[in-house]
Amino acid sequence: MAETIYNSFVILMLIVLAIVIFGYFIRTVLGPHFSDRILAVNSISTVVMLFISFIAVLQGENYIVDMAVIYAVLGFVSVIILCKSYLRSHKKDRANDLKNIKDQVDKTKEEAEEND
Repeated sequence: MAETIYNSFVILMLIVLAIVIFGYFIRTVLGPHFSDRILAVNSISTVVMLFISFIAVLQGENYIVDMAVIYAVLGFVSVIILCKSYLRSHKKDRANDLKNIKDQVDKTKEEAEEND
């Protein structure tokens, strides 16, 4: 009796975690900012690690927890790589924006000198 209640609780938690993962997936796709997407990917990684841990409890196998730890490390590394790639592209865009602004200022100065 107690074991069926325990297994039912674990299965209920797996369903709740699946719903949470789906919610974070929607945030990843629809997030208005890139930072929202990064946080959603990181949260998905954390919740999947919990999901794998609950499966380990349900199955009674210890090696599955090791897979959860490996998944957590992969999730952390993926977020670091995404942030680095975003920062690289952001720096290039920023440099182009500053160059365009400088060109516009120089053009305005030349026009002002011609009008004098």
